[in-house]
Amino acid sequence: MSRKSTCTVLTASRSPGIGDGLTYEAHEPLKPGVPVRVPLREKTVEGIVLDVTRERRRRSFRLREIKERLDRNPLLTRAQLKTLCWMAEEYACSRRQALSAFLPPPPWSRLLPPSVPANPPCSVRRPKLTQAQQQAYEAITGDKRPSLLFGITSSGKTEIYAQLIADAIEAGKQAILLLPEILLAEYFIRRFERLVDRECISVIHSRLTPRKRREEWKRIHGGSVRLVVGSRSALFAPCRDLGLVILDEEHEWTYKNEQAPRYHARETAEELCRNAGAKLVFGTATPSLEAWHRAKTGTYRLAELQERYGKRALPSVRVIDLADVHFGDHYPFSPPLLEAIEERLGKSEQSVLFLNRRGVATALLCFDCRRRVVSPDSALPFTVHRSPAGQPFLMDHTTGAVTDVPAACPHCRSANLRAVGAGTHRIEDILAERFPRARVLRADRDTLARPEQVRLLLSEMREGRADILLGTQSVVKGLDLPQVTLAAVLLADIGLSLPHFRAGERVFQLLTQLSGRSGRARAGEVIIQTFRPAAPEVALAAAHRTREYLEQELRLREHFSYPPALRMVRLLYRGKDARSRAESATATLHKTHPTLKVGCSATLFGGGREWQVLLRGKNPRDALSTLPLDGVSVDVDPVECV
Repeated sequence: MSRKSTCTVLTASRSPGIGDGLTYEAHEPLKPGVPVRVPLREKTVEGIVLDVTRERRRRSFRLREIKERLDRNPLLTRAQLKTLCWMAEEYACSRRQALSAFLPPPPWSRLLPPSVPANPPCSVRRPKLTQAQQQAYEAITGDKRPSLLFGITSSGKTEIYAQLIADAIEAGKQAILLLPEILLAEYFIRRFERLVDRECISVIHSRLTPRKRREEWKRIHGGSVRLVVGSRSALFAPCRDLGLVILDEEHEWTYKNEQAPRYHARETAEELCRNAGAKLVFGTATPSLEAWHRAKTGTYRLAELQERYGKRALPSVRVIDLADVHFGDHYPFSPPLLEAIEERLGKSEQSVLFLNRRGVATALLCFDCRRRVVSPDSALPFTVHRSPAGQPFLMDHTTGAVTDVPAACPHCRSANLRAVGAGTHRIEDILAERFPRARVLRADRDTLARPEQVRLLLSEMREGRADILLGTQSVVKGLDLPQVTLAAVLLADIGLSLPHFRAGERVFQLLTQLSGRSGRARAGEVIIQTFRPAAPEVALAAAHRTREYLEQELRLREHFSYPPALRMVRLLYRGKDARSRAESATATLHKTHPTLKVGCSATLFGGGREWQVLLRGKNPRDALSTLPLDGVSVDVDPVECV
């Protein structure tokens, strides 16, 4: 006769108050992670067993019994369950919210039974490493700590990734490669298909349909997939034999999830790999301050690649002070940049132009009252866009709201409205006018909505069917385009003036990453146009002095008590009473935690209806227990806080 046991079960219900699980009685042996059906109120719902207690305590009430075990095999490993509980504690969310990262939406019975065999053969073809790559590889494999692979652009980090993945697969393990952009998955898949059988690879990202996500979940859980490639959500792939996790471009802010659970993939990967006994590697040419600080203090093992693959030279860099430039009708193109583009066209070489701004123009300006047309939702200027049919419209990039261009100024009723500034649409028009025979590709969210569009864009560039690639951040992230010999940033100042302690770090990373697109196969040049040539972010990026910038910025963060010197928590209040609630919370924190650094302000993009409280300290999360948090968004280690 089997002994009864008690279980904590996370149910499929999203009802408030039961998000951390309910206790049930079980009459048969159960493993943590198995799917079950349990009674809940007057219904029967699915659930996942979180933990099992063999000894039943005396209780003054009767426990309800688990109705049915849906499968003997757990859907989640013990390492994943431990990570799930850690996420709930670390990021101030419910366990049910954390569970949503690991499993497709219910019913979870659709995941059963797995339709693929356990561990089919998977052939691996190892790359040949240079001496420098071999040394970095040995440094990583010779240390159990997480490793930071700090390699300059085009130094061959991908070959080291491939060697580590081959190690994991040949040891019977599974590997996860995380990328900062869904769109980059298409590019990386093509590279890794040469090393690993395609049928052993799965691509995971948030744009998969529910059906496709379940299919890929089954393949991974069943063991037929040995390499998972994808964006941050791929970290939660159901790898039962996890041996390796790699975060490429670890500095990217897209590794932070902005909805509950508000996890950061870097910290969550650390916890998952610790629980699973897996190797963890972060790769980048521009380390985040957090990763750099951990490498300096010994938490991470630092491995470096200090020269480009094949000993190719870094591109030369010209900084053009826009304050001295006469633009004429070609703003923001300076004459030297136009000459450089023309020179590349004459040599049948390619150029990459970066502008951190979509649309036709920055804003719609009234030339009579000199006011810009602003969004009522965010109180920020609308950006002017153009439809495929050529019709202009306005978009609020903070809320996504779209509206028609008004016939008159909302402030003074004048009809003298003009689009000013420059977005990617406007730049495209200038290029067509100045270089009518040039073949121009535009890469932004308007043109790269799906991963397959990246494949087509890369094919056109690699096959020489395009001359100029114009884009936003998509063009600076990890693309290897051998025929590009000119990379230019049109306005390097964008973002430098934001009231955000990470603003300079982000600009430096963008400039350095852009430099890496030029001169990968032949001598290259970079042009940085700016109104602030002396800014350290510009000057040090132009001189390829990444380590110096990191050290300088780290000293500033420590002096002003910002991460990574201290940790931060952001509380976000919305609604009519947002200000009073935020100010009340601030007053409470000053009384209960006088050593905590607390700031209160309206958010930059909230139009006065959104307020934030920023807590900084060694462990500011401990202070949350003193506050009412109903209806408050809690963001631990926030990336955005303006």
